[in-house]
Amino acid sequence: MKISGITLYYPEHVNCKVTYIPSRAEGDAEHKDCEGGTISSWNDTYVFVNYGKGTNAATRPEDLIFG
Repeated sequence: MKISGITLYYPEHVNCKVTYIPSRAEGDAEHKDCEGGTISSWNDTYVFVNYGKGTNAATRPEDLIFG
């Protein structure tokens, strides 16, 4: 699994900060619909991100950047 071309490794990427950038934001990390969170885990399809809402949301890696 990769985010922005960087391969995720356990455990070093667990709890790393990421920003979700929805496709409607067209790559603008400052868009009002972007959301910050931390990586909790991942599988072959999704990165599970804790956005502070009590669950870890399955998020497409192409919609995430570090930071």
